[in-house]
Amino acid sequence: MVRVYEMQNPLRTEKYVQGLKAIRSRVSDAHRRVFVAHHAAVNRTATAKQLAARANLGGHSVVNSLYGKLGHALCDELGVTPELRPNHKNRWWSVWARGWSDSEGFVWQMLPQVAEALEKVGICAPERETSLPEEVEAPPDRTLTEGAVRQITVNAYERSRQAVRKCKERHGTACVVCGFNFGVVYGPVAEGTIHVHHLRPISEVGAEYMVNPETDLVPVCPNCHVVLHLGMGGGCRSVEEVRRLIETNRRRSEPNAAGSQ
Repeated sequence: MVRVYEMQNPLRTEKYVQGLKAIRSRVSDAHRRVFVAHHAAVNRTATAKQLAARANLGGHSVVNSLYGKLGHALCDELGVTPELRPNHKNRWWSVWARGWSDSEGFVWQMLPQVAEALEKVGICAPERETSLPEEVEAPPDRTLTEGAVRQITVNAYERSRQAVRKCKERHGTACVVCGFNFGVVYGPVAEGTIHVHHLRPISEVGAEYMVNPETDLVPVCPNCHVVLHLGMGGGCRSVEEVRRLIETNRRRSEPNAAGSQ
């Protein structure tokens, strides 16, 4: 069983905002780069070695030191003390993330309230999702309510970034139709990038509804997303239908076995 290390009494977002503002003068450019890299990672999960590479820093020991010392400063400011290691030293990094060991090394997953606080104090930009031209970027929200129809041009809807994030956490960031993965093809610069398709089109809802990211949303690449929206009568094709289109055309493009001998 994997043992997860985390603070037993996690702080609220408001306390992080308060603490970060108080120690702002101690947040260096290197700290900012690590925060941005961690905030942008898939599921906000990465090892110190990965963060060092993405933040262009010297190595995992540099990141360990940055997170530990700034975590210590934040705890001192807020009057909190994280749990002790077996060597009786505090896990100062645990104020930023929960952690565990796996085949990649020791992994950190940024706490959701830390991510939100970093956005509020301006260290990290709010998460942006790649959108189709007809989709409208929405302001941050705290619910999984979608819809909220607005008459701006033809059809404009507010999107829940929290719902999109939960979809990616549940289903990953590879296209469920064709398997394309931006991170695999383009590397870290595109890691985590993906469209999200509503299995129940918002245009057919017309009013607010509660999204279940596990059943209502799936990650898809831009090409498949376009084809999913090319259904009859302006509707959407199913994921299974587009998969069949790919397979059918793949077979047609294969050389005829008898003719190639």
